[in-house]
Amino acid sequence: MTEKSDPTWNNLQQDFVKGVEKAIDRLEERDIERIPGAREALIRRLENMKTHFPKEDGAIFKKAIDDKIQHSFFPNTRDFTQAFERILKSRTHEQDYIINELINGFVTSKTKAIAKGTQEPIIDRMVEAFSKRNDFHIVDHQFYAMFGDPNKPRKYVKENLQELVSMFGLISKELIVEKDKRRSERKVYIFYTFPDGILKILEEKYIVIDEELGYAYVSEEFDRNVFICMFLANIAIHRDNPKKIGGSYTINGISAIFALILLLSFMPKLSVNEDNPVLRDPSFEENNMSVIPKSWMMKQVLEDLFEPLIKIIAYRLGGGLWYSQIIDSEINKKIHNQIRFLIKDVNRWILGELVRVEVPIFVEIANIFTEIMVGTEKE
Repeated sequence: MTEKSDPTWNNLQQDFVKGVEKAIDRLEERDIERIPGAREALIRRLENMKTHFPKEDGAIFKKAIDDKIQHSFFPNTRDFTQAFERILKSRTHEQDYIINELINGFVTSKTKAIAKGTQEPIIDRMVEAFSKRNDFHIVDHQFYAMFGDPNKPRKYVKENLQELVSMFGLISKELIVEKDKRRSERKVYIFYTFPDGILKILEEKYIVIDEELGYAYVSEEFDRNVFICMFLANIAIHRDNPKKIGGSYTINGISAIFALILLLSFMPKLSVNEDNPVLRDPSFEENNMSVIPKSWMMKQVLEDLFEPLIKIIAYRLGGGLWYSQIIDSEINKKIHNQIRFLIKDVNRWILGELVRVEVPIFVEIANIFTEIMVGTEKE
């Protein structure tokens, strides 16, 4: 992809700048902030974005998306095990709490159609099921019991569960018993498990051997992060085949999640007055938290930034194929809105203020913006 002569890339950057201009106009028309200087700080940041983001053919976007998002979450490889290992090593659940919660929320939303009777989040159920055995296998009837719908025929349930298996890159294996103990007849058992290369990684990382008691068990560190890494690795290796990753729904959802990550990373870090009660709250950690005025995330202020960012993310991660899947249909707008409002769930509310936890990726992307902005000003 040669972006310098790429009209699509140029148009996307222009759309983003137009969105910045609209956001500035809206902010200048209204002042509903309870935090002194909040509006002015955001306007200054948007003015800087308008000036610096188009420079060097979108260098800030390229570094933020290619170096920080794609490298850590969608590695450029066709090998599923390699992709999974890179993602698992590059991030941890603690580091990427916000990203993991966003993806978990998206996956849960997507799989509701598959397992309507399941109240607990799908990924949590899968963690629980695979933790019960020390070989990371689940026999098919366990799977049906966990996610099946008793009101639907088995064929329907099987087809839907296969979609769930495919989404995480799981595989099925057969165990043939020539003579079943109970009926003395041939029996075929189907197991769902991880691909062999990933099984090896899981066994090394999560299996604990209790030599005193003489048995092995799955450690508590085996958590939803494993399935989120599987989900992302599956997208990474099949990004050029939408059918294998859930089609337009997944592409729109993933693009919206990381557009929101970019948007939050670009927001300025505010200083609140010393007498602000948020600072005295025991759950507020000044070194790694900052306050985000809730109106910043309102539809009327930053929606014009969010839409072009979704398309920019899609184009950088999946080229024209992904970009063509970002359709302004009602169902996709619903996905975008769901992701945008997940911010209320993955950040914290402290005394009525929305607080951003400064997880590493926010800091890394913000530093790219600062470095390029400072470097350009020196020149």
